[in-house]
Amino acid sequence: MKIKIFFQNFWRSDLIKSSFILIFMLGFFNLLNYFYQISMAKMLGPEDYGILATLMSLVYIFGIPSEAIQTLISKHISQLNPHKNFGKMKSLLYSYLRKIGFLSSIFFLIFLLFALVFLSNYLKISFSLLALTGLIIFTSLLLPVTRGFLQGRKKFFLMGLNMVLDSTLKVFVAIILVIFGFKVYGAIGAVILSTFAAFFLSFGFIKEVIKSKIRYHKIKNDNKSNIISLFAIGAIVILYSIDIILARRFFNPELAGQYSFISLIGKAIIFTNLAIGKVMFPISSENRKNKKKDTSLFKKALLLVGIISIIALIFYLILPETIIFILSIGSTNYLAASNNLFILGLAFTLCSFSNIIVLYLLSKNKIKSVAPFFLLPIIEIIALYLFHDTLIEFSYTLMFSNMIMLLYCVYLILKNGKD
Repeated sequence: MKIKIFFQNFWRSDLIKSSFILIFMLGFFNLLNYFYQISMAKMLGPEDYGILATLMSLVYIFGIPSEAIQTLISKHISQLNPHKNFGKMKSLLYSYLRKIGFLSSIFFLIFLLFALVFLSNYLKISFSLLALTGLIIFTSLLLPVTRGFLQGRKKFFLMGLNMVLDSTLKVFVAIILVIFGFKVYGAIGAVILSTFAAFFLSFGFIKEVIKSKIRYHKIKNDNKSNIISLFAIGAIVILYSIDIILARRFFNPELAGQYSFISLIGKAIIFTNLAIGKVMFPISSENRKNKKKDTSLFKKALLLVGIISIIALIFYLILPETIIFILSIGSTNYLAASNNLFILGLAFTLCSFSNIIVLYLLSKNKIKSVAPFFLLPIIEIIALYLFHDTLIEFSYTLMFSNMIMLLYCVYLILKNGKD
């Protein structure tokens, strides 16, 4: 009887309704991103596309602090949202933009030095391309501020719309620049232009905050909690991002390009499931503030992740070559790596479940140690360094690394997950 009631409430819950809104918007966003990746793969060819995919993986790495920033801001805003404290929100907005703008400048200079001294030679990519990619640091840290406001206020449609506008502009500009012969420079330049445009457009989506009279509001800084959030979210991002960077190092340009494209298709699972975590987190955080129990919210999030992942995995198992052929717009350059698709899909499914568990526990302040989230990505990197003789071995290693993370997350939820 309890199971029947659970499933009846499952489809009526705010989590499911909001998740489907954001999944639809993120689905459109990801579709445009796939079109960007596919068109670039088709127009650039495996070798240049391998360079682009590596640079985009660096962008994902930039996303480690950005995901933490957006998550923390959405948590603070979700606690002000029930009483519509727009003046206090405005105070937080200006404070975050000042601090993060300053940090962005420092990180950019550090990245330039790192690229010049080590990264350019290690990845065999020109310094000028890496320097251009480094400009994305500014928007990767500033854009999560305004999107965090939208997430915390549960304005999931507007948050998704901002992301769709971002990816739409990126696709059109990239195609035009590559046609005119700018190659990888054009593909990266389009990303920079679109993210800056999305940042400025996002202010229009929080106009009720911008127009309000500012009221000073200081948040109690819990540095330990912030550091834990940074490492926990960062560990998840590294688990689904580092593979392409290391593939660039271990394999020849053609194999690295093939793997990059297959990995991108596999990541459709986690990119879709990220929407569920983004919806669940502010709801769970608000429930904690209001002392409401919400274990059913967590169960519904896990169930929805499972449904989406299983559907994708069935297609990856049965029709890998067909999927790759269609998504590459008829190209045969990537079919040789098709036997990796299901394994990578499974790896990103495991990562999706880890992400939900981590976000739920962060919303309840129940993660107390940063050490495991520091060590687990290191274990993954070491494992990939040791086992990469073939693409299939590399893919299995990635999958087992994600399995270790999930097992640890399950341990955490069993130990600390009770409301």
